Amino acid sequence: MTKISKQLKLRALTEYFDGRGGLRAIAGKYHISRRLFEMLVAAYRTHGPNIILDPPQVTPDFRVALARWAITNNASYTQIAAKFGYLGTAQIYQWKKIYRNEGPNGLLSISKGRKPKMTNKRKKPTKKRSTKKKLTPEQNRLKQLEAENLGLRIKNEALKLLASMKQRTKNSPK
Repeated sequence: MTKISKQLKLRALTEYFDGRGGLRAIAGKYHISRRLFEMLVAAYRTHGPNIILDPPQVTPDFRVALARWAITNNASYTQIAAKFGYLGTAQIYQWKKIYRNEGPNGLLSISKGRKPKMTNKRKKPTKKRSTKKKLTPEQNRLKQLEAENLGLRIKNEALKLLASMKQRTKNSPK
């Protein structure tokens, strides 16, 4: 996927909002995927040109808020772009997946960048040594309680999501 310059995005958006073509036509003219252009249009409508020139800062709290809102509202990428001004569909997908599996703490612990690769693939086999530290009973109990707490948080979020889905179906016109 090629990176699209800010100038090209602004030119396409200006042309679209001036009424010089439809969404598909302008996206095709500037070689921007239709989905990305829809997201750009939604973000631009809500946040203005600053969304292109100065995109939102991605912080752990931002990731949690975005994933929580997206899951709770069953939002599309376009709706997420309109609400948060963020266009990274791959990251959004990953954040939602992490949030569903690990809860908010999973997103708070993400470190920036790629994991380092092993440089020397041909290492000589060595005797395995036990590097795990023995935990005290208090540390074991604390670890157990943290795991239980995380599980309960995830269940709580799932129940909230289920309740909101039931509420939506209850209030929807028949």
